[in-house]
Amino acid sequence: MNDKNRWFNDARFGMFIHWGIYSIPAQGEWIRYHNDISIKDYDKYAEQFNPVDFNPAEWADIAWNAGMRYVVFTTKHHDGFCMYDSKHTDFKITNTPYGKDITAELVAAFRAKGIKIGFYHSLVDWRHPHYIPDGEHPDGKQGQTEFPDRDLTIYREYLYKQVEQLLTEYGKIDLLFFDYTSKYKESSEWQAEKLLELIYSLQPDILVNDRLSYDKTPVFYGDYCTPEISLPNQQPVISDKSCDWETCMTMNENWGYNATDKAFKNSNTVVRSLIHCSSMNGNLLLNIGPDAMGKIPQESVDILAEVGKWMKKYDNTIYETTASKLTPPIGCYYTRKDDQTLYLHLVNPLMGDLILPQLNGKVESIKVLADGSEVPLITFWGAELLKSDELRIRPPKYLSKKSIDVLEIKKKGNK
Repeated sequence: MNDKNRWFNDARFGMFIHWGIYSIPAQGEWIRYHNDISIKDYDKYAEQFNPVDFNPAEWADIAWNAGMRYVVFTTKHHDGFCMYDSKHTDFKITNTPYGKDITAELVAAFRAKGIKIGFYHSLVDWRHPHYIPDGEHPDGKQGQTEFPDRDLTIYREYLYKQVEQLLTEYGKIDLLFFDYTSKYKESSEWQAEKLLELIYSLQPDILVNDRLSYDKTPVFYGDYCTPEISLPNQQPVISDKSCDWETCMTMNENWGYNATDKAFKNSNTVVRSLIHCSSMNGNLLLNIGPDAMGKIPQESVDILAEVGKWMKKYDNTIYETTASKLTPPIGCYYTRKDDQTLYLHLVNPLMGDLILPQLNGKVESIKVLADGSEVPLITFWGAELLKSDELRIRPPKYLSKKSIDVLEIKKKGNK
């Protein structure tokens, strides 16, 4: 583990926040692209944006109580609107009726709570006159590829100045989440090596994600991988080396606020996803999409509160844990605290006894973590059907009916 990555690996759970003027039409953050909205018409949303209900301290409390230990906030999405007081464009939050630097307010509140600070910043910019459109840009979606009046060097200078401001005016920034180099583009458009050199010179301990390039080989730009809206089957590997990673997930079907999207995942689904990631040395970055007034949807608040109840009991099985080399029973996950301590997460209701591979003769004790009750090792019958390395245990029947329970396994010394 890289020392500068340690906090990231220890945290395991973060809050993603997609928020901008696209919350006014309330159809998600890609509305300008999908609805073919002109720049002139889209700019009108900035003239209306006034999220008077925004309470960053309340947001920080919601994140902390859910067990989230870092935040990634959208300073600029693909629409080009800056949620901070940019010195390099007038298309920004301080020119709206709200008039204040939302990024500064959010950073202060989350930092005061002890939450690490991450900035999302889009490499893509649908509004800048010198960004070169591709097939995922409103001006390139019909297949146009030639834009002779645009100068990429001008846009790249703008991008660098934006990043420099973000990394010099908001204190220590722990993480930078770039989004994204599409399949139509090359890392050379951003001059990835030069941009990273600037970033690390300004914030030596910052972590940068992997989206400065589409392909991750032969050169990997950044400090960690970002599979999206999926749960990998194994820890990602880049150039034969295991990669620190984080999967980002929506709570419903959209990143930005969508008033009609009620397809929210339940709290157990979120907890299972967090356990899955942690069991493979990964993180879960879970998104909220606040509305135009600055309120987090109540469904998201309620889900996070339920997740927080689980984390209050079991956060030590998530924070500062690593993957185990042992194979868990089917339908279960391991996390490992140290060489002698395993946590077995029972994500599915139990049918009866559990068979633990590779642990026969190696276990000192097993207990239910929530109440400390002992879990019997079944050695008096059934062994004739087990492999020699398998151990049979009998968890209490009340486990895993509604929640996800955890067993603590203490191994014998040096085994």
